[in-house]
Amino acid sequence: MRGRSHRSMRSVSLRQKGGGFTLLEVVLSMGILALLAASVYAITSASIGASRTAMEQQLTLRRLDAFLRVTRSAFLNLPSQGTVSLDLVRGKGGEPEVRLTLGKVQGLFGMPSLGGGALVLAAKPRSDGTRTMCMIRVPSSLNDRELEAALSSPGTPLLPKVRKPRWSFFQDGAWKEEWPKGSPRPALVRLQLEMEEIASPVEAIFFLPPVVPPVAATPSQSAAPSPTPDPSPRP
Repeated sequence: MRGRSHRSMRSVSLRQKGGGFTLLEVVLSMGILALLAASVYAITSASIGASRTAMEQQLTLRRLDAFLRVTRSAFLNLPSQGTVSLDLVRGKGGEPEVRLTLGKVQGLFGMPSLGGGALVLAAKPRSDGTRTMCMIRVPSSLNDRELEAALSSPGTPLLPKVRKPRWSFFQDGAWKEEWPKGSPRPALVRLQLEMEEIASPVEAIFFLPPVVPPVAATPSQSAAPSPTPDPSPRP
């Protein structure tokens, strides 16, 4: 009896021991779950980051395309009396600021009331080291103080996060970096810049319609024609 009871108690203890998990098995299971969770988190974070980067690039490309279309339209619709000049001045913070001025314009950038005034494309510095291409409307009736205040204003932002914007002008078979006031209208205008979301530099060339000289007035057809000599011999 004693031997039989001892064997039955031993079999019960073995069944109880085989039915549970050891501490090592629990630790291994938790480690595997942690690795799976970390892998899922890394994959999800990478997918979200890639989607965010793609969306930012698409937004940057749309902004760049809109800016180039508006600027190209401004150059194409520059009136015959319109002028083009480039100035390098000091902004509010003392940093250099490039300003492209389209003078004596009307109807550009959707502003038909800007008769005889100017539109300025300025590269305003930002706190992060980049620049924002802004449009500044300058009416023709401003005095010197009002003109300085208008040019120092933030203007209307068109294209943010721009680096190294540079304008150049094509005339007489060569590109020129300087184009002061009073210069003749160039044949082409080139804009070069860099953007954080775009790997390669951006280059855009804008065509300007040539200035056609006025046609000389023709004599009135109502005036009597001058008499022509008679070629026939006289008797």
